Amino acid sequence: MGHCVVICAALLSSLGAFLFGLDIGYIAPILECWSFKRDVAHLDDETAKIGSLTAGFIVSIFSLGCIGASFPLVSTYFLDSWGRKDSIMLGTLVFLLGCWLQARAMSIWMMCLGRLVSGCAIGLLSTTVALYQSEVAPAQMRGGLTSLYQFMITAGILAAAAADVFLVELEDGWRYAICLQVLPALVLLGGMLCLPRSPRWLVQQGRSDEALSALLQLRDERSAREELKEIVANWEAIGHGGTWSDMPRSTKRVLAVGVTMQLLQQLVGMNAFMYFGPRIFHSLHLNENKFQAMNNAVNCLATLPALCLADRCGRRCLLIWGAVGMTISCCIMAVVGLAKDEG
Repeated sequence: MGHCVVICAALLSSLGAFLFGLDIGYIAPILECWSFKRDVAHLDDETAKIGSLTAGFIVSIFSLGCIGASFPLVSTYFLDSWGRKDSIMLGTLVFLLGCWLQARAMSIWMMCLGRLVSGCAIGLLSTTVALYQSEVAPAQMRGGLTSLYQFMITAGILAAAAADVFLVELEDGWRYAICLQVLPALVLLGGMLCLPRSPRWLVQQGRSDEALSALLQLRDERSAREELKEIVANWEAIGHGGTWSDMPRSTKRVLAVGVTMQLLQQLVGMNAFMYFGPRIFHSLHLNENKFQAMNNAVNCLATLPALCLADRCGRRCLLIWGAVGMTISCCIMAVVGLAKDEG
């Protein structure tokens, strides 16, 4: 029974990552959509394109919102004061506001405001969902369940691309594509009401009895009581808090490596295809929306092995082979791009 609740908690909370993927995936085809260019960019010619600077700003302002809300001083306040569960619910409500603003947009600036608000929501969700998943999951399931976060991002990207294929050609289809994001957001909001709070956060708040009640929903009684003792002991060992200066040097090095890997994986060029794929494929004389959907499908399917292998092969092995694959992909893309320019 406990494992079922854990899996449900991981799946429901991972809808926060699904929202992230939806917001990444829907924007690229919409930027090339005629009704969007007419209603928001106020272009008169169906063959005209939104300027590169404007398109880049529409895309990047979402990331600015993510950066602001996920900044440690901001996210730590919500994580420590509001807790993981309430922070996820707050992020979902803000996301719904962002969807409303985008769907109602009649100008570039209103569209950008909506994307900024949605970015703030995703910034909060991205720092909270994986933490919540790791704190409700038992150690033997933690790798696979926290890998759900990345899988759901890619699933959201794929779902948005698939929806865009059918919707962007419709009158006001781009507004329908944005409104579709409301459905999983409402499921996430309602589902979180039924899930337990993070036992670790409850211990941090001095609410050990509630932490035990939460653990009893997630574990058998013996495991729950043993884990509660471990959580309390760990919390007392760090003196109910800590500063950067208290962190061992070896831990700081590991943290720096982890942060660097997260940064590097964003710099391999994948985001260019996520946000501007249709323009890239069009320049190669390919069907832009069809190839964008194919690109997102490969991205999603390639995440599945991590769910099965994270707890079997270890994280380091997957990181190494993933880096090899990214290197090969970058080389192939560079060769194709150069060949196209020379041609």
